[in-house]
Amino acid sequence: MKYIFLALALVAFNVHADTPVQPIKEVFEPAKPTSGKWAMVAVVQWAPPSPTPMGVDAKAAEAFKQQNRDALAAYIRQAAGHGAKMVITSEFGVDGYPAFPNVPPEDQDYRDRKDIQPYVETIPGPTTNFFSALAKELGIYIHVGFAEVDPKTNKYYNAAVAFDPKGAIVGHYRKINLFEAENNFLSAGNKIETYDSPFGKVGLIVCADVYSDFPMANYASAKVDVLALSTSWDVMNSGWNAFTAGATRVKAYLLAANQPYFPDSGVINPDGSAQSHIRQTDGLAYGYLPLK
Repeated sequence: MKYIFLALALVAFNVHADTPVQPIKEVFEPAKPTSGKWAMVAVVQWAPPSPTPMGVDAKAAEAFKQQNRDALAAYIRQAAGHGAKMVITSEFGVDGYPAFPNVPPEDQDYRDRKDIQPYVETIPGPTTNFFSALAKELGIYIHVGFAEVDPKTNKYYNAAVAFDPKGAIVGHYRKINLFEAENNFLSAGNKIETYDSPFGKVGLIVCADVYSDFPMANYASAKVDVLALSTSWDVMNSGWNAFTAGATRVKAYLLAANQPYFPDSGVINPDGSAQSHIRQTDGLAYGYLPLK
């Protein structure tokens, strides 16, 4: 029940551009564990530097997405070069969010299916092909978020996809708890998604799922070891509280990769303590997961 109250509180406390970021003492990377076997992981706090163009054709939309894929790939390469074996990227990191007249950048969203139609793609498709090749090249796990269309139903989804070090898709998740206007252009997923890794069982979630009973209760029952959260948070200075609550509820490591509109990203231990936490700085935060 307390998670329902948290969800209601977050909606009620919907503070946007008039609330400044409260700077924190950022921790980009914790000390390396001195005992046991561990692997380094990373999260990327990033969003496209320009708003998603509206009213464009599929060719222009693809060019915009490719710019964003390339930017994310640069961060992923940097993380892999530093030793990360898994990299999580933000919700809709490939597609970004559009600009509308007289609407603050932090509040902007697609309005309907027509707005997002040029950006949706199938799985497999250009984005999965791109990051599959990158995961195989670097020999790491990669999670990426983008807008998906199901060719059989023509429904649109907020998707997160995981690739293993061989480039295979090992996780395909559709956001379950759509937030506010998302219902105007997206359909909701209806099941959790996990895969086995050297770090244990990994579960995928997207944004508002982190404070919702479904899927969080299901992930707790599934006894996942890691929750990979791709998010674009919507309340200033509040994301970290929700992320740590999610980690403690499921008793799992939580890797939060956020867009920087209402920033908070990092790696959280199952007891809710932080390994790393960045807020006012875009880029990479690191952590360690025990090897099984």
